[in-house]
Amino acid sequence: MGIINVAELKREMVLAEDLRNLDGRFVLAKGTKLNSKHLRILKMWGVIEANIERISRKDVEENTIAQLDPAVIEEVKNLTGERFHHADLEHPPIRELYRLCCLRKARGRSGMTLREDLGPRDTGKKQVDSNRLSNDVATTIDPHELIRNDIKLPSLPTIYLQISEAINRPNSSARDIAKVISKDTSLSARLLKIVNSTFYGFPSKIDTLSRAVTIIGTMQLSTLALGMNIIRVFKRIPSHLIDMKSFWEHSLACGINARIIAGYKKIQNTERLFVAGLLHDIGRLLLYSNAPLHAKNALLSAKYGDTLLYKAEYKIMGFDHSKIGGLLLKKWRLPISLENSVRHHHSPHRSKDPLEPAIIHLADIMTNALGRGSSGERFVPPLSPDAWECIGLSSNILSSTIRQTDRQIEEIIQLLF
Repeated sequence: MGIINVAELKREMVLAEDLRNLDGRFVLAKGTKLNSKHLRILKMWGVIEANIERISRKDVEENTIAQLDPAVIEEVKNLTGERFHHADLEHPPIRELYRLCCLRKARGRSGMTLREDLGPRDTGKKQVDSNRLSNDVATTIDPHELIRNDIKLPSLPTIYLQISEAINRPNSSARDIAKVISKDTSLSARLLKIVNSTFYGFPSKIDTLSRAVTIIGTMQLSTLALGMNIIRVFKRIPSHLIDMKSFWEHSLACGINARIIAGYKKIQNTERLFVAGLLHDIGRLLLYSNAPLHAKNALLSAKYGDTLLYKAEYKIMGFDHSKIGGLLLKKWRLPISLENSVRHHHSPHRSKDPLEPAIIHLADIMTNALGRGSSGERFVPPLSPDAWECIGLSSNILSSTIRQTDRQIEEIIQLLF
């Protein structure tokens, strides 16, 4: 017997036990021989895996690899192994993510070349340059200084504050909230495009903001509006430090991954997790903008010291981007749940409410593993065992989450940029 991902089920396979969806609802009985109809509708029923008779997980993996060129598989494993060398490949979800990344690369589904992404591990003259730079700036800085009022700190868009005020008025209707949103024609157009995209997948077109508010919910649409506005806040980030298109691709992919995982956990406002993922690395934008020498020093230290970027940030500055990101959201008076997720996405165990930070933690790791854009990190960060236990899902959600993100990400990027 073996637990097999729903995407790898085949006709004629026989269920070794009763099949249930994530809600525990009965779907098919033990002993059922799967047919084409079963395979088509299992995903619709929310099934992510099944226990199959006379076949193991290892059998399925070996059969999949056997269909690919052994030389390609070997090269891909070596390259992917470099990217994962800070992660624990003995940890089941990381092992599954590594396997999925290898297969994805071997099948040519990823547009990124790992060798180009990681680059050579050079510790020569560039390391000397990095050391010289660290002497040109203070070794640590006060994160609170970076968000003082007299620093060039971005302001939260007025439209978001107006939307929040409208939502908080007890007698506000969907039409009232839609009227406030419609003051920003660009935001209105983008929200309607997203509502009608694969991000939601509604069967019929939603052509008015008031209907969108009614169907999606006031808090959900407000949260989505916040995310759309913040994308426009940061400008003039030094291009030699970060490619902004790549940064937002990484952030959007993380947000979509987080939203899908939140759906598996039955979190009601999944848009909140999308925006938390969208903003999880916003502290890096503040560093690139207001402390460019420190940020550059951290990037060089991570690259030529063969370490994770957030650890290099802490070594150089005494804090990392997650702390400054959390402080920024606190200054903006955004919901505490967003601040919590951003502040603790590298350390969910330090949060009083660790579930949502743990989801962002996992979503970020998945996004880095798949090479979807970059905020500066070159490696796959380690997955906290406590965070994975807190999430409490099967490793088989990884492949289904990746497939759904693949379907949504390109359309969302086109809608927003």
